[in-house]
Amino acid sequence: MNVDLTNTFKDARQHLTMWKARYSPAEYPQKVVMNIFYRKYTIDKMWSRVINQTHPTWQIAYQNNKLKYAEVAQHEIVPVLEALIKSDKKVSTSRYSDFAQYVKSASQGDENAIKAVEFTYFLHRIFDELTTVWISMVSSGDTKINAIAKMTGAILAPETPITGYADIESIFDQLGAEKYLYSLFMKEMNNQI
Repeated sequence: MNVDLTNTFKDARQHLTMWKARYSPAEYPQKVVMNIFYRKYTIDKMWSRVINQTHPTWQIAYQNNKLKYAEVAQHEIVPVLEALIKSDKKVSTSRYSDFAQYVKSASQGDENAIKAVEFTYFLHRIFDELTTVWISMVSSGDTKINAIAKMTGAILAPETPITGYADIESIFDQLGAEKYLYSLFMKEMNNQI
């Protein structure tokens, strides 16, 4: 990836540490997965509002998108998050029920399930940040395909369909977001973060 997501990784680690201290071991996995969906529902809700905006630079677009994210999260997602999760509404490529067994096992102390929940949280934080940067690049004049090339070094066919959040998340998944995440874990293990 040509995007440095070290700060996103560090922020994710800080949140996990904070939640571990705040919640009981039985509550913690559910709170982590709820946060994955909190972020996903927010990006999904703001998608149509930001994808076609125009900004002079991707950095300005990025700052505006972060502000829009905070606004949508606070005013439109927080009040309905539990209802969205209970309804099992699909967002991007996932549903809360996809994680139910991991949450249950992790809540019962299964260390492998806890690690899986945490890894999934990190991975989705990477996806979400890549998506936000990508939207920012597109809204500052890059084509959808060119923005991906700049971010990842990958060249996609011009006719690659990117019509929504699920499409771009799947593309980043296929282009190695998980491999990039492993490299961040290695840096963390070697005290390079």
